[in-house]
Amino acid sequence: MVSVTPVRRTGPRSRRPGTKVARVARVARTARVARALLAGALLGVVPAAPAFADPPRPTDYRSEIVSITPEVDGFEVDGIEVTIIGGDAFIELDAGGREVTVPGYEGEPYLTFAADGTVSVNVRSPAYFYNQDRYSRTRPPAEADADAAPVWEVVDDDGRYAWHDHRTHWMQETPPLGLGPGDQILDQVIPITVDGIAVEIAVVSRWMAPPSIVPSVLGAFVAALVAVGTLVTGRGRARGPVLLAAAAAALALVVGLWQTWSLPGETGPPWSHWAVPAAALALCAVALGWRRWSVFTVRSLTVVAAVGVVLWAAIRIEVVRRAVLPTSAPFWFDRAATVAAAVVALAALSASVLGILRLVRGVPRPAAGVAAGTSGSAG
Repeated sequence: MVSVTPVRRTGPRSRRPGTKVARVARVARTARVARALLAGALLGVVPAAPAFADPPRPTDYRSEIVSITPEVDGFEVDGIEVTIIGGDAFIELDAGGREVTVPGYEGEPYLTFAADGTVSVNVRSPAYFYNQDRYSRTRPPAEADADAAPVWEVVDDDGRYAWHDHRTHWMQETPPLGLGPGDQILDQVIPITVDGIAVEIAVVSRWMAPPSIVPSVLGAFVAALVAVGTLVTGRGRARGPVLLAAAAAALALVVGLWQTWSLPGETGPPWSHWAVPAAALALCAVALGWRRWSVFTVRSLTVVAAVGVVLWAAIRIEVVRRAVLPTSAPFWFDRAATVAAAVVALAALSASVLGILRLVRGVPRPAAGVAAGTSGSAG
């Protein structure tokens, strides 16, 4: 009689088939969804072309109207109001129900303001093409002729209009030689007619001193404290990144809307001022409001939102360095809020990326009970 001694297996028993594979598959599926969301959102982050060829931007020069002849207190001539928009980028005229004509640079009719509020531009005036951008890079076509009969195109109907006028600002991208901050760099006169009467608008422009860095530094410091305080709390470790991204997007949205509402529509404020942070805030709301999202998806949505705010701040970096900003908001607030939004968004982005890496790498081990149940000998 031959006895057979059972062979004891020394290797590990089979662990619940598919556990690790299923986990990796779920992560892969979520990653594909996240990549699709990221690609789609980043398309919305790219700023669209503004309605006007050259909207107001931060600048180091400020133009001011110093007189209107005949001179009237408040720079008004029988209800006419003239202001400078965006530091030195545009001049805006409100005709106040009067008939006003603005000539071009060769004396040709360029703009007309009718008594009923209709504003028209002569599309055959060379000034129409020169005024498409601040530095007059648009060359007039052959049909543009100061001596030709005007061809009028209605551009507004409320008696108010803003346009680039190269008699109101420095026309070079490089600073004027031999001058510095505090110096006057331009002294010009814009002739108009009001009900057939000649009126002169005198404009001067000055080179402004650089802005203080204090608002930007304080904004970064406060934002860093908020970010650290949110992430180190127990609740912050679970939802902190998405809450930070939402706060950064909300702050950016306030700044962007304030700037957009500060500018006339014909100056073409880019929609990216407010649309990018609005989209980022919407992503954060989705990440926080849908309980069925996996942690990986929530982290991915937070990454997309944070990237949007960071890019929004990057395209606005000039607000920190330039003296005059195209907004009616206090300049110190615009600078501090822009930097704060960027710092908070970077904190949310970093925390979310680290969380995603931990999720991808951290495939869980089998539970202790399962391992114990499979360690017995085979019969």
